[in-house]
Amino acid sequence: GVHCFAPDGTLIGKIHLPAPCANLCFGGAKKNRLFITCSQSLFSVYVETNGAQKP
Repeated sequence: GVHCFAPDGTLIGKIHLPAPCANLCFGGAKKNRLFITCSQSLFSVYVETNGAQKP
């Protein structure tokens, strides 16, 4: 699964998956959709934060 941490290192949540996570990235128009890949699957979930923008 995916563990979610606050900036201070506190665990604030977990996203449970049926297989080990291979990689993830933020996407979507608002960069608030988390795409997660597993061995043979792709999952996505909307989150209440945004991924980093390109400089």
